[in-house]
Amino acid sequence: MEHLHDPIQLDTPRPRLSWKLLAEDSNERDLTQQSYQVLVASQRELLSRDQGDLWDSGMVQSSQSVLVPYDGEELRSRQVCYWKVRVADNRGRLSRWSEVATWRMALLHPADWSGSQWIGLKDDTRDSDLASRMNLSLNESLRSHPSPLLRKEVTLDKNIRNAMAYVSGVGYADFYLNGKKVGDHVLDPGQTNYEQHTLYVVHDVTDDLKTGTNVLGFWLGNGFYGQNIAFGKKFGYGKPSVRAKLFIEYTDGTTQEVITDESWKATVSPIVFDNVYWGESYDARRKITGWSEPGLDDSDWQTAIKVASPCRDDQLRPQLIPPIKEVERLSPVKIERVAPTTWLVDFGKNIAGWVELTVNQKAGDVIEVVPAEVLDKDTGRADQRTQGGGATGNQYRLFYVCNGRGEEKWSPRFTYSGFQYVELSGLDSPPDEDSISAVFVRSAIEKTGTFRCSEEMLNQQYAASLLSLEGNWHSLPEDCPHREKCGWLGDAHATADLSLFNYDIATFYQKFIRDIEDSLRSDARLERVRPGSTGVPTMVAPGKRANRIANIDWGVAYLILPWRLYVHTGDVEAFKTHFGHIQDFIAYFRTFKNQQGVIENGLGDWCPPHWDRRAAPEYMECHPHVSGTAFYYQSLQIASQMASILGDSEYSRQCIVEAEKVRTAFENVYLNPIKGSKLEHYGSQTATVMALKLGMVSPNQIDDCVKGLTFDIEELHGGHHACGIHGLRHLYTVLVDHGQDELAYQMLTDTTFPSPGYVLDCGLSTWPERRFEWKKERYRNSFNHPMNGGFAAFMHESLGGIRPQVSAPGYKHFRLQPYLTNHLEWVNASVDSPYGLVRSEWKNEADAFLWDIEIPVNTTATIWIPYSQGMKLIENGHPFSEDVVHVEKHGRQWIHCEVGSGNFRFRVQHHQESE
Repeated sequence: MEHLHDPIQLDTPRPRLSWKLLAEDSNERDLTQQSYQVLVASQRELLSRDQGDLWDSGMVQSSQSVLVPYDGEELRSRQVCYWKVRVADNRGRLSRWSEVATWRMALLHPADWSGSQWIGLKDDTRDSDLASRMNLSLNESLRSHPSPLLRKEVTLDKNIRNAMAYVSGVGYADFYLNGKKVGDHVLDPGQTNYEQHTLYVVHDVTDDLKTGTNVLGFWLGNGFYGQNIAFGKKFGYGKPSVRAKLFIEYTDGTTQEVITDESWKATVSPIVFDNVYWGESYDARRKITGWSEPGLDDSDWQTAIKVASPCRDDQLRPQLIPPIKEVERLSPVKIERVAPTTWLVDFGKNIAGWVELTVNQKAGDVIEVVPAEVLDKDTGRADQRTQGGGATGNQYRLFYVCNGRGEEKWSPRFTYSGFQYVELSGLDSPPDEDSISAVFVRSAIEKTGTFRCSEEMLNQQYAASLLSLEGNWHSLPEDCPHREKCGWLGDAHATADLSLFNYDIATFYQKFIRDIEDSLRSDARLERVRPGSTGVPTMVAPGKRANRIANIDWGVAYLILPWRLYVHTGDVEAFKTHFGHIQDFIAYFRTFKNQQGVIENGLGDWCPPHWDRRAAPEYMECHPHVSGTAFYYQSLQIASQMASILGDSEYSRQCIVEAEKVRTAFENVYLNPIKGSKLEHYGSQTATVMALKLGMVSPNQIDDCVKGLTFDIEELHGGHHACGIHGLRHLYTVLVDHGQDELAYQMLTDTTFPSPGYVLDCGLSTWPERRFEWKKERYRNSFNHPMNGGFAAFMHESLGGIRPQVSAPGYKHFRLQPYLTNHLEWVNASVDSPYGLVRSEWKNEADAFLWDIEIPVNTTATIWIPYSQGMKLIENGHPFSEDVVHVEKHGRQWIHCEVGSGNFRFRVQHHQESE
């Protein structure tokens, strides 16, 4: 259901339904759906009688089982819908009905919010020295906005059938009912461009309310909305506020609404300072016991005030992305004393979140927490140079003031940071595993892909890539979880396929694509700077730290993300609603073509080894205009295919014509002999990799370019890559696709600088932003930048050999073609596709290659089996009898054929067994 399971907040008037088919007999093959029937009802009881009062599709002749549009009665706000489906297969069998699933509509109309107001705190009554911190860049003491508590007592005098709460808080809002926090979300709701869209969260609170007196409470934090300190004051929107509406339905059929308005009470909370970049200060002496429970004397609280709305009512949207939650809790792996009252705690891996402390000290004692990713090589103490204090204006700190009332447990609430280590100062006694833990918090995106192989180095690279991704999911794909916490577009598209292979990430990307759209430049002043810039993305989304108009290699995320989402999920809506702006994008960057026909635009192949923008710019071997032109070509390819799918054949043709002009110019200008060699390539590893990957190389030049690429790697760079994020994403895949398995394997398993193995050999668990010789140099820049892990999509697309196809997206048809089968003992890889599990598991035995594959029902696949002359192909114990094609490609032999659904076990016998 719109990529969600039983959602309670759909705002799509005609939502799309999906189902997966399973074979009752695991030995059955070639099963497809021939027709389906969907029933949608307003009551569960109706479905039990096979009645769909909202929609009965009848038996529809179609194989479509993914994103089938609802075509029934018009749905109203907050309506609950129950549905089930049955199908007939290609053997004429009608299935039983599925289990009943549900969805609930969100607030579909601005009028649904009528009566409720945005409310906040009037007077800042904090009198704590910890409410301010020094901005070292500005040499100015800055005070965060206060973190308010708001409460309201309500009396409910009937039995409750159902109660739903709709809560929008900016920046963050924790919702309480009768003394307990509602739900397990943290840092909620997610960040947006608040002036264009603000999210609200839906809670089913039926079981949290009671007949009689109830108290509703909100604890607000600044988040990114009230971020008025780091990077300067201009990046904030305003003070924390909340708008909410509670809809109650009683068993007698009557209803009641509770709204936020000026009848609420407000006061400052014990959090006397909070900022997403600088940390948090909590004074437990100011704790208000029972603040969200009935019976509290709140006579000294202020009256809440009505405040300005961050956006129009029609721009309030339900939060459809997975909420940020605690996903893991880590115990210390090492604790050591580094000063008389200071301890250093190591949690073993680099995560994002906070620590939870338990202390028992006297009132007024101040505990300071300093998180860090690495340790200073000279002192062995926490080294915060990688967390970007120079950029944000101060180092990240957490302070806790004890109340002296016995054992106290505390963790931050409205801030987070990346860390592996923390230094604790001000403790009376050493911490232990019972008194401190690390809490990993991120958007709770479900992991759906798997990968393991016989080479542990590759497993570690895969794990580091995923940990880097996960540590940077906080309602958007961040560049790093400490210094910037920004959705840099170039970083996002570098990791798109890695994310889509491994996670159920569709709604997360849909939200981020909307963030990009909300960040499109619309300022008329920009037209005077660069005509046509209206509608072009910024470098960063969302938020006011947009940086500037995007260079093409960053802005192209606005095409790559929806396109790759379409390829992996089959969701055409991923780009359909954005296509007008995508055409603006193409038109804008066409203006950067020079007389030679190439593009003079680009930020460049970010962060190649040794590179430093100021101190060592020469290490970016691929000129930004070269990679920029390749990305312009890719943009034209994508736009052409999008236009064709949407039925705009003329625009598709125009893009094809333009793309061929660019390809020809790219080859004429940049394909040149390598100095000191008779070989040719496009001037750098990155340019050559991109040209080969995108199909920019003339067929008669491909072999020479591959030789030029391998010469560059082996002879000019000692067997290592010299790419930044653009080239590294596709480097290993391009190598194996063109017969260079041995070179790819050597590079991936090497442990000398700057290989991936070197980074891991330095003891790191996530990918750093820069590739320096960390065993020799001091640490600098971020040590958790997922952009450098995008290459790990190679594990699925090449080692597992799983590749979705543009011609039948969403794995309706896909290719299976494993590589490095002569270098690894075994590989196990899987993807949970929209149709079901795609599995590729192979291993080498002494005399045979074995390959187990699983093709979901209602899909087909083209399989490429490694094969040499004289080998014997057996499937499930019998000679394989399907029509096969023998192919020799880049010095390797393959058998390929088309197969339908089912489980297959192929055995390629290395020699004929004697009889």
